[in-house]
Amino acid sequence: MALVSLTLILSAVWTESRDTRKRDEAMDRAMTPLLADNFAEVYDLEGKNGLEELLEHGKGSFPWEPYLFSQDGNEVLNRSVSPQAVQAMKLALASKKTEVVHASDARWVGQYVEATSHRPYVLVLEINRRASDPGFVAPSHVQVVRLVIALLIVGLICFWITRSITSPLFQLRSTANELASGNLSARVKGAALLRKDELASLGKAFNHMADQIESLMSSQRRLIADISHELRSPLARLSVALGLARRNADPTTDAALNRIERETHRLNELISGLLNLARLESGTEKLDQEVVDLQALVLDVVEDANFEASSRNRSVRVLTSYPCRRKGSSQLLCSAIENSVRNAVNYTPEGTEVEVSLLPADRGSSALIHIRDHGSGVPESALKTIFEPFFRVDEARDRLSGGAGLGLSITDRVIRAHGGSVRAHNHADGGLVLELTLPLV
Repeated sequence: MALVSLTLILSAVWTESRDTRKRDEAMDRAMTPLLADNFAEVYDLEGKNGLEELLEHGKGSFPWEPYLFSQDGNEVLNRSVSPQAVQAMKLALASKKTEVVHASDARWVGQYVEATSHRPYVLVLEINRRASDPGFVAPSHVQVVRLVIALLIVGLICFWITRSITSPLFQLRSTANELASGNLSARVKGAALLRKDELASLGKAFNHMADQIESLMSSQRRLIADISHELRSPLARLSVALGLARRNADPTTDAALNRIERETHRLNELISGLLNLARLESGTEKLDQEVVDLQALVLDVVEDANFEASSRNRSVRVLTSYPCRRKGSSQLLCSAIENSVRNAVNYTPEGTEVEVSLLPADRGSSALIHIRDHGSGVPESALKTIFEPFFRVDEARDRLSGGAGLGLSITDRVIRAHGGSVRAHNHADGGLVLELTLPLV
């Protein structure tokens, strides 16, 4: 817009100057011969005194300064003249016509004429740029101020137009970021929807999309919760029937009953995990605001996990820890750390250990829980999807480990609910590394 405005201004100046120049030249060629005849006759009949009287009488009345030259090129009143006046005189004397010499702030019109006595003269009019052209002959500093004012006005108009277009886009971007971060209730609001243009239509379409996503996610969570609750009743009856069966069972059925008990226990853990996941994703799980000693929590989880791992020829060891505390739910944080450590125990080979470290991060404003196993790791393409519910890297291996694919999902939801983040990567020397970051606020 600034370039367009400047181009229009310069174009107007150039066009006006060109048209004004043509108009002035036409007027000069019509007017100068009459003046030249008059000056030549006065000088020819009355001499210098008559010419001086004529000049004195017209002084200040016209926007020009006349100079009369004789045939030999001398100014008849012996006044000093400019080089441009001499140039105009010579051109007119040579062509015996009207000639014009231009400069930036004036022009010189030379007119050849013969008096009644047939003596030739040349009248040169020095004409300054007229006061009727103030728009384009103002001093340079005035022109600069005018240009700055014009650009400022154009800039303000452009800024207003740009803001009117980008404001709803900024709001749409902010809402999209909120939606991506898990706030499914985020919507485009306010003036962005009251506009009568395509941006308002875009905002409404975005809100419709968000409504659909929220509805689908709510249906999914409600379905998981409903199924989990419905499974609890037959599972409880199955546990009672198993207890009754054990009373009347003979030794030959112990193996089958033990298998039923293990599968019942696994099913109960699966249902508990589903319920916890549904509560975390729905936001109904309220976080306690108790002060949690993270160092003590990590040490307790590692001690319990090491006890269970020792029966499978594996171990869990704390490499580094430091005292730190934060507010939150100790039960949920314990579950998140425990799920991560158990996952590492499941996949580290026999005869190896799981390494756990509690380190300061972000200059002490956060705590980093570093958990590493010595297994085969995870494909790079699956490092982000391992936190999705029921995700399995290796179906056969997960069945052997007894995992249902919910542990890391719950860990991810719990840590994010506490304002932290979870990241997984493969160690350079082998094995998977889980990093749980919690802000210490």
